[in-house]
Amino acid sequence: MPRKRLTYLDMAKGIGIFLVILGHIEYIREDTLKWISSFHMPLFFVIGGILAYEKREEGRPLFSALAARARGTLVPYAAFTIMLLTMNTLEHFLDPGALSGAQLARQYVDAATGYGIHILWFLPAYFTAGAIFLLLERGLRPVSRNLAVLLLAVGAYGVTVIFRLDQYAVTDLPLIGFAGMDLLITLLRGILAMPFLLMGWYLGALYGRLPRKAFPVLALLLIPGGILALHLSVFDLHYLYVEPWHYLAAFLSCAGLTALMRALPAIRPLAWLGRNSLVIMCTHAAFFVVYYVSLGMFFIDNRIPLPQPVFNLGVAVLVCAAEIPVVLVFNRYFGYLLGRKS
Repeated sequence: MPRKRLTYLDMAKGIGIFLVILGHIEYIREDTLKWISSFHMPLFFVIGGILAYEKREEGRPLFSALAARARGTLVPYAAFTIMLLTMNTLEHFLDPGALSGAQLARQYVDAATGYGIHILWFLPAYFTAGAIFLLLERGLRPVSRNLAVLLLAVGAYGVTVIFRLDQYAVTDLPLIGFAGMDLLITLLRGILAMPFLLMGWYLGALYGRLPRKAFPVLALLLIPGGILALHLSVFDLHYLYVEPWHYLAAFLSCAGLTALMRALPAIRPLAWLGRNSLVIMCTHAAFFVVYYVSLGMFFIDNRIPLPQPVFNLGVAVLVCAAEIPVVLVFNRYFGYLLGRKS
């Protein structure tokens, strides 16, 4: 029997994907970007941890669980990567000035190593974090597992800082060097994300014991999470822009948001966004939906001047609306590209 969906988690993912879209709009205010970046990507890992806790007693064999995780992440990664590389290869031959041969070759290396092109970096990182966490959860007692997660994360942070890997994007290397660094960064992203899965695991355990009236109070954690985020640099796991305090800010905001969604009645548009967040994540920026919607909003703004926050929110809302036919097409005809069995 299929597992019943947890609507509050779909709603939380809906908020998360809306913030991902908002964060990809150009000219967004720096303080807004700090707040969004502090928890919008960690939120998906935290939700993954809550789901891992909910599924802990299913008794699925380890290999089967890993295969399911790979199907749900690496299959769509491969599918959307092939689409992007096809588009970019055509662009290179039609307009070599827009995309050089060296840049295209680098994209092929990024794709093959799991480093990812644009937002697609998230899927290998999610798979890596989840697979290692699953192995630790099955093989160790809870205390040992928790210690292993923390030690691995501290080690990954140390490697990032010592070798200054947050500057990798501007490092000049030959392709073989890029491949090695790509593989290392792909692994480091997953390890650095594992504490978020652990946070989600214990939030799942906590939420199962709390009375419903406690969730509105827990939702207030959004306030200190947001305040702390404004005093930190922008958090970006993609480029390994990670500081220890980012974990606290992310935990406070993710706990507050998931508790708020648990306290609210079902909001169908948010739940729809959450259920389809994979397609929206992979298409909204890489396939220029944000770009073209922004052009339309600039056209409107030239005639009816809009305050910048209204402009940005309008773009994000219209991108969600523009994604509806994209989602419907993928769900109707290309579900296998999303890792679905049928």
